[in-house]
Amino acid sequence: MEKGERFLRQRLSNGTQVVGEPMAGVQSAAVGLLFGVGARDESAKHFGISHFLEQMIFRGTEHRSAREISEQFDRLGASYDSSAGIEMHVMSCQMLGDRLLEALDLLGDCARFPAFPDDAVESVRTLQLQEISQRDDRPPQKVMDLVRRELFAGSPLGNDVLGSPETMENIDRQALAEYHKRFFRPDNAVISVAGNFDWAPLIQKLEALTADWPVGTQRDRLSPPEPHQSVTVLSKEDASQENLGFAFPGVAASDPRYHAAGLTAQALGGGTNSRLHREVREKRGLAYAAQARFDGFENTGLVRIYVGTSPERAPESVEVVLGELRKLEADGLEPEELDRAKTRLKSQVIMRSESTYARMATNMRSWWMERQLYSLDEAKQRIDRVTLGEVAALLRDLGVTHRIAAVALGPRSRQDLFQSEMVPS
Repeated sequence: MEKGERFLRQRLSNGTQVVGEPMAGVQSAAVGLLFGVGARDESAKHFGISHFLEQMIFRGTEHRSAREISEQFDRLGASYDSSAGIEMHVMSCQMLGDRLLEALDLLGDCARFPAFPDDAVESVRTLQLQEISQRDDRPPQKVMDLVRRELFAGSPLGNDVLGSPETMENIDRQALAEYHKRFFRPDNAVISVAGNFDWAPLIQKLEALTADWPVGTQRDRLSPPEPHQSVTVLSKEDASQENLGFAFPGVAASDPRYHAAGLTAQALGGGTNSRLHREVREKRGLAYAAQARFDGFENTGLVRIYVGTSPERAPESVEVVLGELRKLEADGLEPEELDRAKTRLKSQVIMRSESTYARMATNMRSWWMERQLYSLDEAKQRIDRVTLGEVAALLRDLGVTHRIAAVALGPRSRQDLFQSEMVPS
């Protein structure tokens, strides 16, 4: 066992890394199991299987029915969840600290021995087909997801998380079991706990639960993708709004410039005083929504922008956004912009630190991505250390305006919207 000022670490006999953060003054505890698997690991035949498995994981094991799982978690007063994304699958549970070991029995059973019953497979298939068909009802989310897929076209990071009706038909119990066996392994996992718990009994329980858990083959490593500059226009003639998405490269979660990228996105579109909000919405009244977000992956990242506007104001909105990106790349941030972004980002970090679940999730991701754990003070210091010069150098390195993907969903044509020389024809 390794002890730090705030954190505890232990590698189990089977190779699984456990990280813990005791938190004074709380009665709850949160535990999470992160597995290195997501849409980037899927074959073309089975696109959407990670999301499918996410919805199957609590629907029965070799030892418990779905009803028994639900009732036993409920008796513990525990909230539990499973989520799958591009690169990772997370199973989590939050409860009173004195119920943690009992909750681990349930969580471990679901993680290791899912039964994938046929009736549940058909039920989840129906739900996922509905989710696929309903994407058009959520234009902002559709645009933001599609612009990621376009920027990373040709890379597994551009895979479709939901899949398609065709790939849903290929996913059956056998496919799920094989996918689970390949990726849900102790050498492809991190366990994180935060809150009110006793470390020694926790490790003893985890050793007992995982002693006979076999390791497997190594997960494929991805090369950093080459960003794909493109324009995609999805025509929807009867739409009353134009939904616009833009994406340009970011940096990996482990990159020393990670916080510089996050602060850039904050300054660009992270609040009511952000550049896009001021220029697109307040000053010109072009859009009802203008925002930006940064996501860091294992070996790359991206910054995405969303603008929701009327069809009449959409062409001008495109030009203003592209113009702001040109100015950002050429001039960087103003001192007051960086200061405001630091304040917002530190506020988010501080507010998240008050939750056992959030601390568990932050530590789990930090260890997986960086093999490091950061206290609240260390996180704030990393943000404060970012300089204007570092932001400017990052923007030059990223080549923002030369490697940009754009997506539009609404009634306007490509010719109407994209006339700038910055966007390829």
